[in-house]
Amino acid sequence: MDVIYNAGGEALAAYLSDCEQRYSSEHKMIGRTWSSPGYHTQYPEGAWAHPTRDSMTYALALLRADRLQDSETACNVTLSPVESEVRATRAAEVIGKVLTLQETKPTAATYGIWPWVLEEPLSEMAPPDWNWADFIGALLAQMLAQHPTQLPDDLLSAMRASLGHAASAIFRRNVAPSYTNIAVLGGFVTAAAGELLEASWLLDYGRQRLADVVASAEYHGGFNEYNSPTYTLVVLHSCERALQLLQDQSARAHAEALRELAWRTIAEHFHPPTAQWSGPHSRAYRDRLDPATHQILRLGAGLMEDDGSLLWLVDPLPCPPALAERFRVLPAPETEVVRAFIRRPEAWASRTGTTWLADGAALGTVDYEDFWTQRRPLIGYWRVLAEAPAVLRLRFLHDGRDFASACGQHAQADNRVLTGFGLLTNRGDWHLHLDRPDDGLFYVSDLRVRYELDAQDARVRQMSSDRFEMVAGDYRAVIHVFPGTFDGRPVSWTCGMVGGKAVVDGICYQGDPVAFDPAAVTQINLGVALELLRPGEHEVDLGPVWHSATDETLKLAWPAAGLRLTVPLYPHPSR
Repeated sequence: MDVIYNAGGEALAAYLSDCEQRYSSEHKMIGRTWSSPGYHTQYPEGAWAHPTRDSMTYALALLRADRLQDSETACNVTLSPVESEVRATRAAEVIGKVLTLQETKPTAATYGIWPWVLEEPLSEMAPPDWNWADFIGALLAQMLAQHPTQLPDDLLSAMRASLGHAASAIFRRNVAPSYTNIAVLGGFVTAAAGELLEASWLLDYGRQRLADVVASAEYHGGFNEYNSPTYTLVVLHSCERALQLLQDQSARAHAEALRELAWRTIAEHFHPPTAQWSGPHSRAYRDRLDPATHQILRLGAGLMEDDGSLLWLVDPLPCPPALAERFRVLPAPETEVVRAFIRRPEAWASRTGTTWLADGAALGTVDYEDFWTQRRPLIGYWRVLAEAPAVLRLRFLHDGRDFASACGQHAQADNRVLTGFGLLTNRGDWHLHLDRPDDGLFYVSDLRVRYELDAQDARVRQMSSDRFEMVAGDYRAVIHVFPGTFDGRPVSWTCGMVGGKAVVDGICYQGDPVAFDPAAVTQINLGVALELLRPGEHEVDLGPVWHSATDETLKLAWPAAGLRLTVPLYPHPSR
């Protein structure tokens, strides 16, 4: 979401002051110490870089500051060390520089997009990120719609041409509605470009694309990028931008329908006792909400007044009134939300999420998912004495990093979950596909399942040969492990503290580096049961487990919890 957060002081002044310190008069862009999610770029972590999106956000903030200087919103403060009369000039310099970095040759594979940073051209990225047409295109559309009188005519002409290139790239790429946040963002950019450039074909396309996302959400029961704290907010913000900038009534109606669905998604998974967005999460970059997101939700729900610590580059719209109370209290002391996320003709290829919400804790799972680093297929929260709530998360690690070629199936009833593990073929390592090896081989020295508890007072102990206990505050997670094998080797279980977190690990392989081909694995026989127990609550017996090799499946059962799973014994193609 295009929101700048600053914990103290007035956000716009602080943000512009910070950008001023990082502005390069040589490059006409702002710089920062570079960090990335670990894909698309080969630019070294920790090096100084000049990001294109950050710089265009700075330009938009300069234009807003210039327009807000004398308004009540500016609170009569000096908004930037850059004097008012030169703000627009500085913004124009930045915009002009960033425009030169866009690929404008229509026959180029990277037509219409920008690199992430000045220092790494598109030809050196691994690979380029086509989403930059959407993200920077949205900023261009807003500046053209809201700030044209502050910029020179020749630059406005160049911006319109650049927006046309970005919108054409979005049209050419034509992502499916399942790529929810980019489908919505690109729908807005192309519709806005259609209006601003008087290109009816782009407006028609943008309008239809938004309509397609609405139809898809109605069919599936929600967004395919389900319950994502990161990307549901991108959808929400894109809809707010569309409602403030678009004139087309049909496109506006689609944007409002998607905005309401985004708020409904957030509201039904929000856990007021811990102030967390409960799982499962299709895509997330952190386990807890950051302060800005938490404040956005509280402001939208009317739980607090705007204290000036958020700079809104697009004015926010309130949460639908019928949903606001959900951010104050749960609808009942204990409730379970079951939501269809992805609906496909084959039941095994669909996705359904289950979220248990109680006064002190929450636990969420999705019935099937991979372990890509952005996934949170099993995640729980509960209150502890520390300010931050405890976080319980399930991962599958390759040499200490999340392994996208592993997967899990989950069956949940209230605070209990049964899980079976598997592998996927034709997938990547750290990313779903960007680092997929051509020969299908990964080189591994360690493969393990990890249950991880992150809390100030987290502790763990082994209760018996097949039972572990992870504790923080008044709640505890008990993990029951079935006797398991992985590719013919027994899985060994251990526990301890790693990086200040309590962990329970199922070690599938540990030793000298070897070539590992998921498609060649002979059998995976690995199941675990988990209970998130309330204060004073005792664990239940695990009961029998059995498997049938005749139908190539592992059948897991937890009779006391009423849970059953049927899991493939062998790796299978991505679903």
